[in-house]
Amino acid sequence: MLTRQRLAAGLIIGTTAVVAACSTSGPGSVVVDDGPKVAEGYRLERVVTGTALHSINGITLRPDGTLVATSLAGETITEIDPSTGAFTPLVGSPDGRSDDAVVTPTGELIWTDPAGGVVRRRETDGTVSTIVDDLPGANSIAYDRARVRLFVGQTYLGSGLWEIDPTGASPKRLIAEDAGKPNAFAFGPDGQIYAPLSASKTVARIDPETGAATPVVSGFRHPVSVRFDSEDRLYVLDGATGELVRVDPVTAMKRAVTSVPAAADNMVIGPNDHAYVSNMADSSVIDVDLDTGAQQVITRSPLAFPTDVAAGPDGVLVADATAVRVVDPRTGQVRELARRLSSELQFPTGISVHGDHLVATSALIGSIQVLDRTGHPLRQVAGFQQPGHAIELDDGALIVTEPSNGRLLRVDGAAAPRPIAAGLGTPTGLAVAGDGRILVTDASEGRLLAIDPEAGGVTVVGTDLGAPRRVAIAPDGAAVVLDARGRVLRLDPGSTRPIVLVEGLAVGHLDAPHPRSGGLTVTPDGTVYIAADKETSVYALRRV
Repeated sequence: MLTRQRLAAGLIIGTTAVVAACSTSGPGSVVVDDGPKVAEGYRLERVVTGTALHSINGITLRPDGTLVATSLAGETITEIDPSTGAFTPLVGSPDGRSDDAVVTPTGELIWTDPAGGVVRRRETDGTVSTIVDDLPGANSIAYDRARVRLFVGQTYLGSGLWEIDPTGASPKRLIAEDAGKPNAFAFGPDGQIYAPLSASKTVARIDPETGAATPVVSGFRHPVSVRFDSEDRLYVLDGATGELVRVDPVTAMKRAVTSVPAAADNMVIGPNDHAYVSNMADSSVIDVDLDTGAQQVITRSPLAFPTDVAAGPDGVLVADATAVRVVDPRTGQVRELARRLSSELQFPTGISVHGDHLVATSALIGSIQVLDRTGHPLRQVAGFQQPGHAIELDDGALIVTEPSNGRLLRVDGAAAPRPIAAGLGTPTGLAVAGDGRILVTDASEGRLLAIDPEAGGVTVVGTDLGAPRRVAIAPDGAAVVLDARGRVLRLDPGSTRPIVLVEGLAVGHLDAPHPRSGGLTVTPDGTVYIAADKETSVYALRRV
């Protein structure tokens, strides 16, 4: 029997968390009156929560001062009020997948999607269209100072600099085929492009007509954004260190303005000479006074976009889109192991644990990273097509799902990945059963499959599971499944039909073409932890 539970949260951490129908119930707790339905004999607790901004990348300003934030991992574009931190969704997934954006002179929005290799445009009536569809790694975008000509740089999957038609009516023009991977660039008062170059870790001056480049300043770890203030003073943001510096483009002298947390990804400077700095790992925006260096946090979150969880020896590990974090299940405190730009971490969308190893899956990059318990990469395997999940076996082999190809792959040592089973529907999550077989969730058919890791033989061991994304093994041998439609299901040993433990969870923010976010794990004491990715929370489901 399922009952709607008044949800008590032991700890709520966040800057701009928005919860519907809430009331307080004692110090440090929040009760959600219209919460998920929970089976009799279980209790659901919110361990930690944050904002629903889902990892911010690019940032730009509308003429009225409203901030527009992009998200590559969260595939959303959001408007933010800089005075309050309140935000409003503007473009959802999948069209909202975005890294950098500009506002046109007439109020439309144009943004880049590096993963899709496209540039999209949103009209003022909300209509979205694609204006460029063949530009892999399209990342940085900026108008010239007259706000007539529009330019795009390839930072990943390419290294070019292009001029594009803001309406999409005319073909794009190549300026430089190898421009050094230009990130968020800006036009200077001399009509030249000033670009942070990921390839050389420098800032260069680029002629927009010929592509000829001249070095301006070097000595950065990962320069990500270049901007000018109202007096045409040049600023550079280093994403690896968080340092924001003012640069004299003639002498290359640097003057420190301030430092923000690493994984800062972009900035925009307003007419008042305040820089708004976005950070993908903290899903934050920080207002920086460029004259004094004073900072004010507009919004920040302890979790950026929790797409998966795994039970670790020190707590609940979270694949947090641009970081790997550990949540203390007793206190809700969040500790970070690694974040992008300041480490070698990719974009983690899945996570599992085997002994002292963490296995991070990146659907965005198409790679698997094996990390030690500190978050340091030990091994990386690339070349997968949007992998869904990966686990490590006792012999060191990696087992990987490819949902879009319907197959299960095995990687032994330095050997190339090889298929061990195909025709699996949409395989998403993995777990190792007590008999050594690999349990695989099939999201398209609502099944749980058991597969021999050597021979590849397939047996259906569970049905009627909705759109299953993850599976974990409970201490009593039961399989616990996360249905991306908001349910937690239990399959007792020997049974193929599930018992519903919870329904109505806020999971499945990315649900097309298959479930791509939301996670579940079970700890040795039998507690089930769920990454409710829609609301950026982690829940604990316990027996009472």
